Amino acid sequence: MPEDVTFFSKEEITCPVCGTNFHREELLTGRGRLNAGKLTEELRRLYIPTQKYGAINPLIYPVTVCPNCLFASADEDFEKLPPKMVSKVAEYRDVRAKYIVKIFGRIPDYTMKRDLVAGTASYILAISSYGFFEPRKFSPTIKRGIYSLRTAWLMRDLYEQTKDNRYQELSEIFYKKAAEFYELAMDRQAKAIEPLESCKNLGPDTDHNYGYQGVLYILGMLKYKMSVFIEDPYEKIKVYEEVKRILSKVYGLGKKKKDTPEILLNLSREVRDKINTELTTLEVQLGVQSDHSMDGEE
Repeated sequence: MPEDVTFFSKEEITCPVCGTNFHREELLTGRGRLNAGKLTEELRRLYIPTQKYGAINPLIYPVTVCPNCLFASADEDFEKLPPKMVSKVAEYRDVRAKYIVKIFGRIPDYTMKRDLVAGTASYILAISSYGFFEPRKFSPTIKRGIYSLRTAWLMRDLYEQTKDNRYQELSEIFYKKAAEFYELAMDRQAKAIEPLESCKNLGPDTDHNYGYQGVLYILGMLKYKMSVFIEDPYEKIKVYEEVKRILSKVYGLGKKKKDTPEILLNLSREVRDKINTELTTLEVQLGVQSDHSMDGEE
């Protein structure tokens, strides 16, 4: 029987929305519990099960959820909900509940140890809840983007666990939502409406903060991933060129910041190479030609 990998906090947390007191489940990470595996193209860290502790998925624990009203956020934001928003969040309690039941058939019990469904649902609840946080103080848009991406990952995990095709479809939906939130977050950052700096960890996973460059890379990666749904070849070429421009910024920043992770530059090159291969195929089909260089790489 695997040893415990989590514990419940000794101090009670008070929900700012409904006043419920509860204990938060925390992940234990020491003594070889987490055996890090490879990093995916989407900057997700995979973990290898161990004989002593079994399979552990750290992604299911970061979000704090009120077990009563289902208000949810990152641990550091949970008790900072603006007072003027409390009544509005409370008003949408049944909406949150119905949405979770519609997806999973049940509302997870957040007073008990989490399973994959509870972890996945926690992000969906947080995506809803962050709509009520102040943009300048909490950077809710990029958090909703990161949480949408993590939801897409976990939906894929649920598919692998159950082979239920619904989870594959839901994964694609949340990839699309992630792409939309990432693009909106960058637009709001550029217009000085909502700074990214108020987000404590830009992830996108929990093991490493790739910062602003990571946000750029994920935006490019998501646009590239979603391009599979574009039927118009000319429109697809435009998207590919846009992704290359985004990735070129990763390189440009990499020149200025000597501490840029090499893996981020390597993955950007790999995505660029895939795009160039697909661009060549499209251009041959259409009889057009474009420059396949990456601005800012050299």
